[in-house]
Order: sequence, then C-alpha cells, then structure tokens
Amino acid sequence: MQIEKPIPEIAEVVRRWMPTASDEELKEATINLRAYLSVHYRIFLRREAEKGKKAAFDESIADDRVENNNQPHT
Repeated sequence: MQIEKPIPEIAEVVRRWMPTASDEELKEATINLRAYLSVHYRIFLRREAEKGKKAAFDESIADDRVENNNQPHT
C-alpha cells in the first residue's frame, strides 16, 4: 500500500526560482504555477482527445472512399 504525501504548500521549484521571496510570495507563486500547469494539462488532454476523434473521422472518410471506388460506375 502506497502512502500518499500531502501536497506541499510551497513547491520546491518555486523556492529555487525565488530564493529571496517571502513565504506569502512563494505560496502565491506556487498557486499561480499550479494554475498555469493545470491549464496546459487540460489543453494537452483536449488535443489528445481531438487527435483520437480526428483519426477515427479520417478512417471513416477513407472507408467511404474505398467503398465508393469499388462500386461499378453507372
């Protein structure tokens, strides 16, 4: 069983980027960083989902073209 660690109030990377900042500034910067990363993660997920839809759509178009080309011309 894996024990979950609580999410730190201040991200270590923010502490490294802003070594002279106060704790309040570090907390605010951490919140902003997490919000920024969250937006980018949602964009990534949406693009991945759209790729899947587009691939399925492209395959259906290709299937229609193959079926239409195999029919005798009238």
